[in-house]
Amino acid sequence: MYIRRDRSNLHFGSQRRRRGGGALLVIWVVTLLLVLAVIWRFDSVQTWVLAGVGGDPTATPNAITLAQQGERAYWRGDLETAIGYYEQAAELAPDNIDIRFELGRVLIYRSYAGRTYDFRAEQALEVAQEAVRIAPDNARAQALLCNALVANDRAEDAIAAGLRAVQLDPEYAEAYAYLSVAYYYAGRPNQAFEAGDTAVQKNPDSLDARRALALSLAFVGEYNAAIQQFERAIQIHPELDVLYFEVATYYKAQNNYEGAIAAYDRVLVMDPDNVKAYTRMCETYFTMREDALAQEACEQAVQMDPTYPEAFRQLGMVRYTSRNFEGAIESFEVCSDLQDAAEVPLVDREIQCWYIRGLAWALLARCDEAWPLFQESLQMNPNEVILGHINDGMMSCVDYGDRDISEIPTPVPPTPVPPEPLGVY
Repeated sequence: MYIRRDRSNLHFGSQRRRRGGGALLVIWVVTLLLVLAVIWRFDSVQTWVLAGVGGDPTATPNAITLAQQGERAYWRGDLETAIGYYEQAAELAPDNIDIRFELGRVLIYRSYAGRTYDFRAEQALEVAQEAVRIAPDNARAQALLCNALVANDRAEDAIAAGLRAVQLDPEYAEAYAYLSVAYYYAGRPNQAFEAGDTAVQKNPDSLDARRALALSLAFVGEYNAAIQQFERAIQIHPELDVLYFEVATYYKAQNNYEGAIAAYDRVLVMDPDNVKAYTRMCETYFTMREDALAQEACEQAVQMDPTYPEAFRQLGMVRYTSRNFEGAIESFEVCSDLQDAAEVPLVDREIQCWYIRGLAWALLARCDEAWPLFQESLQMNPNEVILGHINDGMMSCVDYGDRDISEIPTPVPPTPVPPEPLGVY
């Protein structure tokens, strides 16, 4: 039973005899003055007041406490909060390689949220490079450098760091995992599988090991086996949205679009405002030719985040195939303006926002608008299929009599290249 001490009839000590009225008045005035003084100097007396009642002022969290808070946020799937805690921890303990490793890894996972989060991968590389500078013979530092270099499209450099990491600690599963992913992006499937399989053998409960093995299996078309590894990774960390986006890619590679939609739905259960999930859902419905559902998902995405170029790109494609050319042009223009403003390198841009916008203008008999877009598209390293569409669009402008055929570049014969891995981002 809880006793209200402020209403208790119990008193400690003997009862004092009642004083005279004058003495009570003096005591009352002195007490009032003391209270006013305390209020006026409240900030300066907090420390000694708390000490007097047996309580200390709130202590500043130390690096380990902050890192633990970052870890909890990571396991909740709240990567931005995790980054904030880990950054504070790293500031307090700049030479702690374990904290730097966790910070770098979370930054890399966050960078997968979309092109506008590429800066997180760049930050991760800075963290990794500093870790290696501090402790060049530390396996975790070298493994983080490998992971960060992959995230910054430097797979060959990453392989060297990964090999150094496994040399320093041959039992370290994550070192093999990141080396596997480096091989994956370098187009070396056999070595990717070997390193990924070794990672899982070293630590079957490692999320990064399971993910690396999944990617290596998918690279050689073993989609069922890859999906099984992704599902095992999801069991290890069910709140990490990256894994759902990746497994959905390989469901779609099997034409299992329902499985992909279910994966995106799982992301939206965790994060109802996830614009990337709505965009990927729009892409999937578009592939299924469920144009009404695709448009609904895309419109939800652009309303949720009007700065997300991928959503405008996909909405433009839905509108284009629905013969809403004016609406498609509008969406593609927003998409391209966002990428121009972000100074995205030409080869990394959403090329559809240029060449399909050009096709839409050409179909509206506005080759004066279409032609410059086709020319810009040619500078974005289009693949063979897209190059064919660009040439068709330019030829249509020649047919209109607006351009001369000599202005169309002669297509270069295709060069055989190894298949690219089904990257997610």
